[in-house]
Amino acid sequence: MSTNGAMIRFEQRFVLLREIIASYRIRLQEMEQEVVELFATNQLTAISACMSEKQRIVLLMNRLEQFIDQWERSRDVGISHESKREHLNI
Repeated sequence: MSTNGAMIRFEQRFVLLREIIASYRIRLQEMEQEVVELFATNQLTAISACMSEKQRIVLLMNRLEQFIDQWERSRDVGISHESKREHLNI
């Protein structure tokens, strides 16, 4: 496999992770409405379960975002050896 092909697949993974984060954001919005409905019917146990799920989702989103940020930053500061090789060939 070429390095370019590997980089494209690598980038696609980050696109997929961003899509997952976006779906979590949508789920959090849906949960807000669910909590309002549960509150209206005084279902405190279900509200508590929703809040626990929300905390889990938020934590997971934060971890995924940090992971993406860390990998993108480390890739941007990578070392290129091409200029050194060219210098040695002169």
